[in-house]
Amino acid sequence: MAKTGGAERAVVTYPAPHGTDVATLRDGESARFGRGAECEIRFGYAPVPDEGVPRVAGSLLAANRRVFVESTDQPGHRTLEIRGPSGTTQIPAGEGFSPRDSHFDLFVRGENSAWKLAVRVRTSSEPPAAESSADPPTKRLSLELSDKQYAVLAAYCEPPNRGRSEPATHKEVAAALNYHPNTVRETLYEIWALMFELQIPMPDVSDKRIAVVEAARLHGLLWNQN
Repeated sequence: MAKTGGAERAVVTYPAPHGTDVATLRDGESARFGRGAECEIRFGYAPVPDEGVPRVAGSLLAANRRVFVESTDQPGHRTLEIRGPSGTTQIPAGEGFSPRDSHFDLFVRGENSAWKLAVRVRTSSEPPAAESSADPPTKRLSLELSDKQYAVLAAYCEPPNRGRSEPATHKEVAAALNYHPNTVRETLYEIWALMFELQIPMPDVSDKRIAVVEAARLHGLLWNQN
C-alpha cells in the first residue's frame, strides 16, 4: 500500500482466513486486492485457494473524498461488480469507476462464488460535533443499526456494563446469541466501519471490540434502539 500523510478516507472490510479483516485508506493511498501475496487486501488464498480469484484483481485509490476502483487489465480477467445505493455497476478488465455513494460493496468473482469487499468512505473532512463532558447526553451522535447489529453490539457491551474491564470476547458473544464466532466478528467490523464513515470518535486501538464498545458507551449509542 502506497503510504501518504493524508487524512483517513475509507475502510475496507473483507473475508480473511480467520473470519474478517479490515484495511484503511488515507487520501492519496492505493491498495491492490486479490489472491496474491503482493496484495494489501488479500483473500481467497486459504485455507482452500480459490483459483478463480486473480492474483491481483484490481486496486483501490482514495482521492477527492471518494474511492476509485480499477479492474486489472489482464486477458481473461473477470468483470468486477459494484453494488451500492445508486445501483449496480460492472467494471470490465482495464477499466475503472468511482462510485458517488459513501458506502458500496465490491464483488470479485471466484471459481464458484463471489467475494465481497465492503467499502465505507468519509465524504466529509469535518468530524461531527462531540458532546461536552459537562453536558447531559443529547444523542447528537447517532447510529442506525439493524436488529442483528444492535444485538451484537449490546452483547459486546454487556460485561463492561457489569463492571468488567474489557468487552465480551467473540466466543462469548457468539454463544450468547447462538451465532458462529466469525459471524459476530464480521458484524462487529460492520459496526466499526459504519462508525468510521460517520466519523464517530473511537479510541485508536487495534482491538475493534474495545474501539466499538468504548465509543458506544461514551456517546450513548445504545439508546437509539430498544
